[in-house]
Amino acid sequence: MTKNNQKLNENCRSVIRACLNIVEENGDTYVAIHKDDDIECVVLVSIIRTYPILSVVVADKILFAQENADAMYRAANELNIESVVGWHSIMLSDSSSIYMYRECAWINEQLNRDYLMEILLNCISEYKLGRAHLSAAIQKEQQ
Repeated sequence: MTKNNQKLNENCRSVIRACLNIVEENGDTYVAIHKDDDIECVVLVSIIRTYPILSVVVADKILFAQENADAMYRAANELNIESVVGWHSIMLSDSSSIYMYRECAWINEQLNRDYLMEILLNCISEYKLGRAHLSAAIQKEQQ
């Protein structure tokens, strides 16, 4: 890794730490819990080593449960490898599903707290919209 890349990644890590209320770190994946009046969810922010890309995943909070920790990091890594954005779901061993929304951003010198906060808020909003739509569809099926 070149000195410029190291400096850029260190800046990126610093910005992520400033924006997230981090509850766990695993390499360059940072995990936080977001809670507001409408929803509680997990936010994963990863620095992808192979490309100068930042990955943001917002998912159902159950993804952070102790028994799902391996699935959480595996899902983040798989999405990072595929570089797929948008809505996804993963199946757990008990046959339940976890829903998530993913977005990516190029890492550059302009990455700052305001820009990352804007990305995080957009991702959380997209997740909330999709989750509300999904919940309505599930309730409709159960009637």
